[in-house]
Amino acid sequence: MPEIEALSTSNACSLLSAEAAARLDGAAVVRNARGYFSLAVALDARPLEARDRLEIEVVGRGHVEIVTVPIDEAPLVRAAADEAVRAIGGAGMDLLVAKARRVWQVRERADDPTLALLVAAVLASVLLAPIVPTGGGAIFGVRGARERLSRG
Repeated sequence: MPEIEALSTSNACSLLSAEAAARLDGAAVVRNARGYFSLAVALDARPLEARDRLEIEVVGRGHVEIVTVPIDEAPLVRAAADEAVRAIGGAGMDLLVAKARRVWQVRERADDPTLALLVAAVLASVLLAPIVPTGGGAIFGVRGARERLSRG
């Protein structure tokens, strides 16, 4: 298996989780996708490695790649998160970023640019993790993602 590394922040939404383990509750992802975003999703609920890659299928829209690595192995993501926190003056997000132990990233798809943000919002609702948008900018949570998605 090839070495798994963090994705570039220029083409992926990044989530910073306080949980160090590469653990994703597949049932919660499915439930929150349906309940909060009216989406049907499917994912392989296998145990994950410390550095891993998986796909989530958003029914009717396609698959999205997810990469997860320990935050210590993603210094550019951490730097982007610190910059995103500065963009909003902290607002409590600085505490969440300081506690982050794991990075989850959703690769953006050129054919469906909002899909990565949508999946990141679903993951954020499960992981309780803030989102650094593709390309940087202000950090936000699930509510901020929903606002951005409603604007198109």
